[in-house]
Amino acid sequence: MLSALVRTLIVYIVVIAAMRFMGKRQLGELQASELVTALLISNVASICIEEPDLPLLASITPIMLIAALEVLNATAAWYFPRWRGTLFGRAITVIRDGVVDQKALARMRLSADDLAEALRGKGVFSPADVAWGVMEPNGSLSVANAPAAGEAPPMLPLLVDRRLYRDNLTALGHDEAWLADFLAQQGVRRQDVLLLLYNGRQSYLTMRTGRTPKTAQRPGKDTV
Repeated sequence: MLSALVRTLIVYIVVIAAMRFMGKRQLGELQASELVTALLISNVASICIEEPDLPLLASITPIMLIAALEVLNATAAWYFPRWRGTLFGRAITVIRDGVVDQKALARMRLSADDLAEALRGKGVFSPADVAWGVMEPNGSLSVANAPAAGEAPPMLPLLVDRRLYRDNLTALGHDEAWLADFLAQQGVRRQDVLLLLYNGRQSYLTMRTGRTPKTAQRPGKDTV
Protein backbone atom coordinates (compact mmCIF):
# COMPACT_ATOMS: atom_id res chain seq x y z
CA MET A 1 0.00 0.00 0.00
CA LEU A 2 2.77 2.40 0.95
CA SER A 3 4.61 1.57 -2.29
CA ALA A 4 1.53 2.46 -4.35
CA LEU A 5 1.14 5.77 -2.54
CA VAL A 6 4.78 6.70 -3.08
CA ARG A 7 4.56 5.66 -6.73
CA THR A 8 1.45 7.80 -7.23
CA LEU A 9 3.11 10.78 -5.56
CA ILE A 10 6.19 10.50 -7.78
CA VAL A 11 4.10 10.22 -10.97
CA TYR A 12 2.02 13.21 -9.83
CA ILE A 13 5.15 15.33 -9.34
CA VAL A 14 6.61 14.23 -12.69
CA VAL A 15 3.40 15.09 -14.58
CA ILE A 16 3.25 18.56 -12.97
CA ALA A 17 6.93 19.08 -13.85
CA ALA A 18 6.26 18.00 -17.44
CA MET A 19 3.31 20.40 -17.81
CA ARG A 20 5.34 23.26 -16.35
CA PHE A 21 8.20 22.38 -18.71
CA MET A 22 5.85 22.69 -21.69
CA GLY A 23 4.83 26.20 -20.64
CA LYS A 24 1.67 28.20 -20.01
CA ARG A 25 0.09 27.29 -23.37
CA GLN A 26 -0.81 23.95 -21.85
CA LEU A 27 -2.91 25.72 -19.22
CA GLY A 28 -5.11 27.53 -21.77
CA GLU A 29 -7.24 26.34 -24.64
CA LEU A 30 -5.32 23.58 -26.38
CA GLN A 31 -4.34 23.24 -30.00
CA ALA A 32 -4.71 19.79 -31.59
CA SER A 33 -1.09 18.75 -30.97
CA GLU A 34 -1.25 20.02 -27.38
CA LEU A 35 -4.46 18.10 -26.73
CA VAL A 36 -2.81 14.92 -28.05
CA THR A 37 0.18 15.57 -25.78
CA ALA A 38 -2.03 16.07 -22.73
CA LEU A 39 -4.00 12.88 -23.49
CA LEU A 40 -0.85 10.81 -24.00
CA ILE A 41 0.71 12.05 -20.77
CA SER A 42 -2.48 11.32 -18.81
CA ASN A 43 -2.71 7.80 -20.28
CA VAL A 44 0.93 7.00 -19.60
CA ALA A 45 0.61 8.38 -16.06
CA SER A 46 -2.44 6.20 -15.39
CA ILE A 47 -0.55 3.11 -16.60
CA CYS A 48 2.33 4.02 -14.27
CA ILE A 49 -0.04 4.07 -11.31
CA GLU A 50 -2.13 1.03 -12.24
CA GLU A 51 0.83 -1.27 -13.07
CA PRO A 52 2.97 -1.57 -9.92
CA ASP A 53 5.17 -4.24 -11.56
CA LEU A 54 6.26 -1.79 -14.28
CA PRO A 55 9.61 -0.17 -13.42
CA LEU A 56 9.04 3.43 -12.36
CA LEU A 57 11.83 4.79 -14.56
CA ALA A 58 10.36 3.03 -17.60
CA SER A 59 7.07 4.77 -16.83
CA ILE A 60 8.47 8.24 -16.24
CA THR A 61 10.74 8.30 -19.32
CA PRO A 62 7.86 8.34 -21.88
CA ILE A 63 6.22 11.24 -20.03
CA MET A 64 9.36 13.36 -20.23
CA LEU A 65 9.92 12.31 -23.87
CA ILE A 66 6.40 13.41 -24.84
CA ALA A 67 6.92 16.72 -23.04
CA ALA A 68 10.25 17.25 -24.82
CA LEU A 69 8.65 16.52 -28.21
CA GLU A 70 5.94 19.10 -27.52
CA VAL A 71 8.54 21.73 -26.61
CA LEU A 72 10.50 20.86 -29.77
CA ASN A 73 7.31 21.20 -31.83
CA ALA A 74 6.49 24.58 -30.29
CA THR A 75 10.05 25.80 -30.87
CA ALA A 76 9.95 24.73 -34.51
CA ALA A 77 6.58 26.49 -34.90
CA TRP A 78 8.14 29.71 -33.56
CA TYR A 79 10.98 29.70 -36.07
CA PHE A 80 9.12 28.27 -39.08
CA PRO A 81 5.72 29.91 -39.80
CA ARG A 82 4.83 27.33 -42.46
CA TRP A 83 5.26 24.52 -39.95
CA ARG A 84 3.15 26.47 -37.44
CA GLY A 85 0.36 26.76 -39.97
CA THR A 86 0.53 23.04 -40.68
CA LEU A 87 0.66 22.09 -37.02
CA PHE A 88 -1.87 24.49 -35.51
CA GLY A 89 -3.93 25.60 -38.51
CA ARG A 90 -4.96 29.18 -39.32
CA ALA A 91 -7.65 31.51 -38.11
CA ILE A 92 -10.59 31.64 -40.54
CA THR A 93 -12.87 34.64 -41.00
CA VAL A 94 -16.53 33.66 -40.67
CA ILE A 95 -18.19 37.10 -40.36
CA ARG A 96 -17.19 40.34 -42.04
CA ASP A 97 -19.21 43.54 -41.76
CA GLY A 98 -22.25 41.64 -40.51
CA VAL A 99 -22.22 39.11 -43.36
CA VAL A 100 -21.71 35.40 -42.60
CA ASP A 101 -19.23 33.59 -44.84
CA GLN A 102 -21.17 30.40 -45.54
CA LYS A 103 -18.31 28.87 -47.56
CA ALA A 104 -16.02 29.20 -44.55
CA LEU A 105 -18.63 27.55 -42.32
CA ALA A 106 -19.00 24.66 -44.78
CA ARG A 107 -15.22 24.25 -44.97
CA MET A 108 -15.06 23.91 -41.18
CA ARG A 109 -18.24 21.82 -41.05
CA LEU A 110 -19.91 24.34 -38.73
CA SER A 111 -23.67 24.84 -38.80
CA ALA A 112 -25.52 28.10 -38.35
CA ASP A 113 -26.53 26.79 -34.91
CA ASP A 114 -22.86 26.33 -33.99
CA LEU A 115 -22.07 29.88 -35.06
CA ALA A 116 -25.07 31.35 -33.24
CA GLU A 117 -24.12 29.49 -30.06
CA ALA A 118 -20.53 30.74 -30.29
CA LEU A 119 -21.78 34.31 -30.79
CA ARG A 120 -24.08 34.07 -27.78
CA GLY A 121 -21.09 32.92 -25.76
CA LYS A 122 -19.48 36.27 -26.63
CA GLY A 123 -22.60 38.22 -25.67
CA VAL A 124 -23.50 38.88 -29.33
CA PHE A 125 -26.95 37.92 -30.59
CA SER A 126 -26.79 39.02 -34.23
CA PRO A 127 -24.04 38.78 -36.86
CA ALA A 128 -25.09 42.30 -37.90
CA ASP A 129 -23.39 43.57 -34.73
CA VAL A 130 -20.05 42.05 -35.74
CA ALA A 131 -17.48 43.89 -37.85
CA TRP A 132 -15.12 40.92 -37.93
CA GLY A 133 -15.57 37.42 -36.58
CA VAL A 134 -12.84 34.81 -36.79
CA MET A 135 -12.68 31.16 -35.80
CA GLU A 136 -9.35 30.66 -34.04
CA PRO A 137 -7.19 27.55 -34.56
CA ASN A 138 -8.13 26.35 -31.05
CA GLY A 139 -11.82 26.34 -32.03
CA SER A 140 -12.90 29.49 -30.18
CA LEU A 141 -14.67 32.41 -31.86
CA SER A 142 -13.23 35.92 -31.58
CA VAL A 143 -15.37 38.89 -32.54
CA ALA A 144 -14.84 42.62 -33.05
CA ASN A 145 -18.04 44.57 -32.57
CA ALA A 146 -19.23 46.88 -35.32
CA PRO A 147 -18.14 50.46 -34.56
CA ALA A 148 -20.68 53.05 -33.49
CA ALA A 149 -21.17 56.18 -35.59
CA GLY A 150 -17.97 58.20 -35.63
CA GLU A 151 -15.85 55.45 -34.09
CA ALA A 152 -12.82 53.99 -35.84
CA PRO A 153 -13.33 50.46 -37.22
CA PRO A 154 -11.48 47.62 -35.48
CA MET A 155 -7.86 47.09 -36.43
CA LEU A 156 -7.37 43.90 -38.42
CA PRO A 157 -4.18 41.86 -38.65
CA LEU A 158 -2.35 42.12 -41.96
CA LEU A 159 0.90 40.46 -40.90
CA VAL A 160 1.32 38.24 -37.86
CA ASP A 161 4.85 36.93 -37.40
CA ARG A 162 5.47 37.35 -41.16
CA ARG A 163 2.24 35.51 -42.05
CA LEU A 164 0.02 37.49 -44.43
CA TYR A 165 -3.73 37.78 -43.84
CA ARG A 166 -4.59 38.30 -47.49
CA ASP A 167 -8.36 38.33 -46.96
CA ASN A 168 -8.08 41.24 -44.50
CA LEU A 169 -5.81 43.11 -46.88
CA THR A 170 -8.36 42.68 -49.68
CA ALA A 171 -11.27 43.63 -47.43
CA LEU A 172 -9.51 46.91 -46.63
CA GLY A 173 -9.20 47.65 -50.35
CA HIS A 174 -5.47 47.04 -50.71
CA ASP A 175 -3.13 44.48 -52.24
CA GLU A 176 0.37 43.16 -51.64
CA ALA A 177 1.91 45.95 -53.72
CA TRP A 178 0.36 48.49 -51.33
CA LEU A 179 1.66 46.51 -48.36
CA ALA A 180 5.18 46.44 -49.79
CA ASP A 181 5.03 50.20 -50.34
CA PHE A 182 3.75 50.78 -46.79
CA LEU A 183 6.56 48.71 -45.25
CA ALA A 184 9.11 50.50 -47.43
CA GLN A 185 7.82 53.82 -46.07
CA GLN A 186 8.33 52.51 -42.54
CA GLY A 187 11.84 51.38 -43.46
CA VAL A 188 11.24 47.75 -42.49
CA ARG A 189 11.30 44.40 -44.24
CA ARG A 190 8.32 42.06 -44.29
CA GLN A 191 10.29 39.21 -42.71
CA ASP A 192 11.13 41.44 -39.73
CA VAL A 193 7.49 42.18 -38.84
CA LEU A 194 6.06 40.57 -35.74
CA LEU A 195 2.64 42.24 -35.85
CA LEU A 196 1.00 44.68 -38.26
CA LEU A 197 -2.57 45.85 -37.64
CA TYR A 198 -4.51 48.28 -39.82
CA ASN A 199 -8.06 49.63 -40.11
CA GLY A 200 -7.82 51.98 -43.08
CA ARG A 201 -6.91 54.97 -40.93
CA GLN A 202 -4.56 53.78 -38.22
CA SER A 203 -1.75 51.25 -38.12
CA TYR A 204 0.16 49.42 -35.43
CA LEU A 205 3.56 47.91 -36.20
CA THR A 206 5.84 45.83 -33.98
CA MET A 207 9.16 44.42 -35.12
CA ARG A 208 10.63 40.99 -34.45
CA THR A 209 14.09 42.49 -34.12
CA GLY A 210 13.14 44.85 -31.32
CA ARG A 211 13.67 47.95 -33.44
CA THR A 212 11.26 50.80 -32.81
CA PRO A 213 9.07 51.42 -35.87
CA LYS A 214 7.98 54.85 -36.97
CA THR A 215 4.97 56.32 -35.19
CA ALA A 216 1.66 54.90 -36.39
CA GLN A 217 -0.51 57.15 -38.49
CA ARG A 218 -2.90 59.50 -36.69
CA PRO A 219 -6.64 58.73 -36.69
CA GLY A 220 -8.33 59.89 -39.86
CA LYS A 221 -5.20 59.64 -42.02
CA ASP A 222 -4.37 56.85 -44.38
CA THR A 223 -0.80 55.63 -44.62
CA VAL A 224 -0.42 56.20 -48.33
